[in-house]
Amino acid sequence: MASVLSVLRDGRRLAEARMTETVLVGRFVDGTDEETGNATRVLAEERYTGIGRVKYPSLTVSDTSAGLPVAEQQLTVSIPSGSPQCFEGDDVVVSASAVDGLLVGRRFRITGEPQSGQTTAHRYPVRELT
Repeated sequence: MASVLSVLRDGRRLAEARMTETVLVGRFVDGTDEETGNATRVLAEERYTGIGRVKYPSLTVSDTSAGLPVAEQQLTVSIPSGSPQCFEGDDVVVSASAVDGLLVGRRFRITGEPQSGQTTAHRYPVRELT
């Protein structure tokens, strides 16, 4: 029988294999472009840059029981276990994607803490900003 640690190691390897986006996570502040005077968002503190995965809830109709939804899905951004901690209010910017070019340039805001414990990735609940 495999140990919990070896199962987690294998699960983390598989989770990272599904991370097809490149993301930047950090705290951004409002700024102004000195040449144009246009408003900008400026990175004030970088928390993480590297691979990640954006997972949207399914657009299919969910099963219901007695008129009540069985489960609710949340938009999440996953980064590898062992990555630095990110915080509620941090922004996530997708800079590249190997599988979906429409994700590039999208921005999300972290809305809570990731699940902790024996997990295969840090999955942060987010809401889309752009």
